[in-house]
Amino acid sequence: MQQLWHLRAEITVEPHDFASGDTVGFMNIITWADSADSARTKIEAYFATFNWRIIGVEEAAPIRENFIYDNDEFAEMIERAKINPDAIICGTFHTFKVN
Repeated sequence: MQQLWHLRAEITVEPHDFASGDTVGFMNIITWADSADSARTKIEAYFATFNWRIIGVEEAAPIRENFIYDNDEFAEMIERAKINPDAIICGTFHTFKVN
């Protein structure tokens, strides 16, 4: 059964994709799927079109119905995804330096 999933994934991007030039970071992603594995596979296929890669998934869980999320960006991502069964909604890309 398809339901909304939240993944917090560490990803790599191309150096020119963000003004900072940073290429490693993480983001929250919301999509419809029937499991964590199918959500990851769907997101990986989408990211491949940008030459982005998922390095790892820190969290993967279904979105709980009627749960109140205190983060405005996250709540808005969920609302956008609810009305689009093909949605892959990506949050802010948070970068960090790699040693």
